[in-house]
Amino acid sequence: MADKLDWMNKHLVLLRYVYIKDVVEKEGYKIRPELEEHFAGTNGAEDMIFKLAGMNDYKSACELMVYIAHRRAAVWWGYRCVLSLLEELQMKSAEEVNFADMSLDDVEAKIKAEVMDWPKPEPIPEASAEDIAGIDAYLAKMQADYQNARVTVDPKILQLVENEMEKAYQEFESTHGIHPLELMKQLGERLKIEPYQLDRNSPIFQQGAIIKAKVQAAHMEVNDTLKLVIPPNLPAHQKKLRDNALYATYRWVAAPGAENSQKCMDTGNECSDTPAGLLSLCAFWAYGDLMPLGEQTIPTPPGLAANGLNSLFLMCALHEGGTRKPKERFEEYYNLGLKVLTGADN
Repeated sequence: MADKLDWMNKHLVLLRYVYIKDVVEKEGYKIRPELEEHFAGTNGAEDMIFKLAGMNDYKSACELMVYIAHRRAAVWWGYRCVLSLLEELQMKSAEEVNFADMSLDDVEAKIKAEVMDWPKPEPIPEASAEDIAGIDAYLAKMQADYQNARVTVDPKILQLVENEMEKAYQEFESTHGIHPLELMKQLGERLKIEPYQLDRNSPIFQQGAIIKAKVQAAHMEVNDTLKLVIPPNLPAHQKKLRDNALYATYRWVAAPGAENSQKCMDTGNECSDTPAGLLSLCAFWAYGDLMPLGEQTIPTPPGLAANGLNSLFLMCALHEGGTRKPKERFEEYYNLGLKVLTGADN
């Protein structure tokens, strides 16, 4: 029977536009290239929203739905999404990171991606007494084999070879001032005293000290810059700003007048980088006058409020903490939007 009102809460009623061409022409809605084939042949905005939702593309469905929605209903929808996020964060809060109180090294350690360690050389094992004894025995055997080999060689040939080697040694000594065998002996003695002796006054070490000083100076400069551009973390103050923005938005939904719009702008500007602050600014933009308390009306550009709310949905979906993943949040926000635009949640 008709009086059962079976149509209630099944169709979007709180709308400003019914057809896709109107929202494109009047609000500046842009159909993304990858979605053009899905829009082809569909004229009704409501049908397109349900089609996108059927494809599990809840983000695109929300983007279109916020463009066609009555602005007051759209702001209420955004308000419900922010509350949904806050409920999530109460169950599982995001890790608080106060970059203003961190050094550059701490920030780098916090945000840099994990990379595979380069292979490191194996440490040289220390030789045991047994190992040393084995090496000595091997060297002694080599010496004995050498002496035995000399016996088997023709003495004349052996003498000829030794004479030529001695000539080469003398030529080396005349050039470098030391006999090769004596040089090897001195090197061995020196290694026993300090195997890895380094000249700390060499140019390479001097340049290393200069580079290290420059790096330290750069670290200090970046640390000072971080403290300038990143405000300190004051949870009580941030909560106050968030509550002020939410209260201002609620008042605007209840009575979207000039004074409440001005209040939304003021509170939103104080914390515009938070969901509550951005929501408050969206309410100000939705009013339609950029100078609500001025003598002359300055119309809000088409699509500004809708773009702001879409940015709000994305900010909420990507927010750290909570119990849902971004895709799950967009599905939740879509369902909240349906309740608002069908009149089930008003």
